[in-house]
Amino acid sequence: MPSFTLLELAGRIMPEQADHSAPSGFGAAFSTDRNIQQIGFHHRDAIRLLFILVVGSEETEDGERIFRGEKRAMAMDFLVRYPDYLADELLNRYERERDLASLQAARQIFERDEPDVRTVAMVRWRRGAFQNIEMPLSILTAHGLVRALKQTAGHKRHDFIVTQAALAFVAKIEREQPTLTWYRDRVQLVMTLAGFRSGSSLKDDQYLHPEYRGAPHGTEIPSIKGRVLTRLDSLRWRG
Repeated sequence: MPSFTLLELAGRIMPEQADHSAPSGFGAAFSTDRNIQQIGFHHRDAIRLLFILVVGSEETEDGERIFRGEKRAMAMDFLVRYPDYLADELLNRYERERDLASLQAARQIFERDEPDVRTVAMVRWRRGAFQNIEMPLSILTAHGLVRALKQTAGHKRHDFIVTQAALAFVAKIEREQPTLTWYRDRVQLVMTLAGFRSGSSLKDDQYLHPEYRGAPHGTEIPSIKGRVLTRLDSLRWRG
């Protein structure tokens, strides 16, 4: 069980503290203040990644929990970080299956102004939305919460073992920092769309958005808030 610093930091990293800055690795020199802020972002990213790996993992025959695919983690992370794209996917399901719960979830995203207050931008890179997860992953690994599986010959997918300590730590976070349960709720909503599909399959859907597909490499993927709001209004008038 990790000590307290990560939990204390988790308590300070409210989901409302979204930022629109690009991930590290794409900027120039940082000021001291910027460096301190960046450390907070690393811990926020670690907490968000932890919830994705815990909620998106599955139990193996030997009782361990495994999350399959770094690309899948990144595709799910995109939907957590971009509430407007998630809302659009929910509307797709509503129109396909007439699932009223999906319509209501999409509406709530906008009623809570999530595209404005919770978006954490990602950079468009060669394989779509990109975030270097080395730092948040190293934080989780250092605390014994996650363990990367070694790749074997011919096996290119990166999988992760989610330890029992991770499950206990997430329970502790939710008990002691209840505002962070937003992450569990959000990843569970994403899982209703993503399930255990591969990262490539999820990214194929994301490439259908012209704003995502057309973003120049190295730039932030733009919001689609306006387009989704128009779609919601259209559905309201259609009844």
